[in-house]
Amino acid sequence: MAQLCFNTFNRSAYFGVEPDLPAQIDAAGAAGFRLFGPDTFSLDAWVADGRDVKELARMLDAKGMQCWELAALDLTGRDETLAAARHVAEFAAVLRPLWILTNVGLPVDRELCETFAMVCDVLATVGARPAIEYLPFTPANSIATAKVLVDHVGAPRAGILFDTWHHFRGPDTDADLGAASVDLIAYVQFDDARPMISDDLVAETINRRTFPGEGEFDLAGYCDLMMAKGWDGVVSVEILDDSWRDGSAGSLHEFAQRAYDSSARYWTITEGTR
Repeated sequence: MAQLCFNTFNRSAYFGVEPDLPAQIDAAGAAGFRLFGPDTFSLDAWVADGRDVKELARMLDAKGMQCWELAALDLTGRDETLAAARHVAEFAAVLRPLWILTNVGLPVDRELCETFAMVCDVLATVGARPAIEYLPFTPANSIATAKVLVDHVGAPRAGILFDTWHHFRGPDTDADLGAASVDLIAYVQFDDARPMISDDLVAETINRRTFPGEGEFDLAGYCDLMMAKGWDGVVSVEILDDSWRDGSAGSLHEFAQRAYDSSARYWTITEGTR
């Protein structure tokens, strides 16, 4: 059975909006989420405002919630990547996520694999592991390319983040998804998408996702493939929609409730998560 996680990236400081993490925690908890996935851009803004991350940890605890993921860490040059890993680890030491969402900015070669192993070492000190997110517009654009990194360090030290948007907009087929070992899956990010209006995949992915069942993805088929493996982990709901980001489509509480309800229809939810 699955558990649902609320992902904060739609209201991230990355987009230049006020992330209001306490309000997102409140809305997510009220909607039924018991897992929470903050982003580092918003955490940096929180700290820059003179606040302590321990406050957020206490807020989650008061709501009976836990931090599941932190986003994001980029694999680029070694020095830059390791500095970023140490920075993320400072947040993780307080919030205690299991996974750090990790993107790939350079070709997956031996040097990047060695850098990745060092990242695993850094994150292991705070009990976290990197989850490689394969995106169709990065060097790691498929399950196979992400698997090269995980194979280098071993599945117990890292995993792959399976995102529905990147599957349906990327090069992988349903056969590729079906063939992927369940041991590779760190967790799933869940979302739907409106029909594309441009070839700009980055703009499409950050502005035109929608709630499950309200777009064009075959999410029922996707879930069937995942559950056929015997997978029953965490589903992070990541709706990225600019109309909900600026508040024009509705309130944060409405957003969180629709994210929960629309996603819960596709999964058998673990008792106690609502």
